[in-house]
Amino acid sequence: MSLPYASARCSCYDRGSMPPIWVNEDGKLAETSPCPRPGCGREYPIRRYRYETLRQIGWPLYRVVRYVEWCGHGQELIPVPDEREWVRCIPVVGTAK
Repeated sequence: MSLPYASARCSCYDRGSMPPIWVNEDGKLAETSPCPRPGCGREYPIRRYRYETLRQIGWPLYRVVRYVEWCGHGQELIPVPDEREWVRCIPVVGTAK
């Protein structure tokens, strides 16, 4: 017995991958930027957190913090106050001398 919909191809199983979608703590889509690592180019979110969240995970303001992004490459950011209780994480570009 053959089902009529069995031969139809569902678009949710297409071979092309869909890029991830990131949402900030306030429920809005996060801005994205390409990974700065040469040859990667995958999009990663530019995060915005509440100060309370960063305090709980131990990230101090105005100090470089490091973590690994979903593409596997390390990122360095500096959390700086934005508006009211929000903190924006600014990517570190280059090295200081």
